[in-house]
Amino acid sequence: MHQTKFSIDLVSECSILIRFDETISENSIGQLARAMNQHLSHIVMNIVPSYRTVLIDYLPFRISEFQLVDILHNILVAFDPNKADKAEPNEISIPVYYSEETALDLKRFEEQGIDLGALIDAHTKPVYTVSAIGFAPGFAFLSDVEESITMPRLKTPRTFVPSGSVGIADSKTAVYPSDSPGGWNIIGRSPLSLFSDTPPFIPFEVGDKVTFYTVSKQEFLELGGSL
Repeated sequence: MHQTKFSIDLVSECSILIRFDETISENSIGQLARAMNQHLSHIVMNIVPSYRTVLIDYLPFRISEFQLVDILHNILVAFDPNKADKAEPNEISIPVYYSEETALDLKRFEEQGIDLGALIDAHTKPVYTVSAIGFAPGFAFLSDVEESITMPRLKTPRTFVPSGSVGIADSKTAVYPSDSPGGWNIIGRSPLSLFSDTPPFIPFEVGDKVTFYTVSKQEFLELGGSL
């Protein structure tokens, strides 16, 4: 990789973490993850790109860590983002039921003078970019919300956040792909299932473009949502 420093570390019996310095872009991370998947699909279970890292879960009975590290090093050294696959990013549109019953943290925004209507307008206006995937399988960090609705994480995370919940943490927004604990400010809920047990496990890749649009309660339920 031209002018980009990296390190390759074993982080578990079947996981390797590649770390980059601050010069790598989101687009390059996404291109690199796709290149690795093309080369290594027969020996890896999962490739998870994030802001400055790529986590690789591999099949240790098919390749040793030393062999994989050597292959990864060669891929990284040869990788040139200017010559990499310039595939157009996927465009994903996500329906959301924004309401008092699904916007669990609406009060925090109202305290800042932002009512539900203003929150919906601000959240559905941007075209977001998938900047990282992590925290939980299928959890995609989307950049960036409008400045007017940035909100710090909850001081005390919830022990349970329903699948499909749409949240904001600082300048990022995301959809919880499954029931889980979490500390993001919940502003609505999507009826879509964003994580599958079979490939492709998630509909997102780093660099993809995402928009949100509002649906009524009836539409939410007709699309498979539950309250």
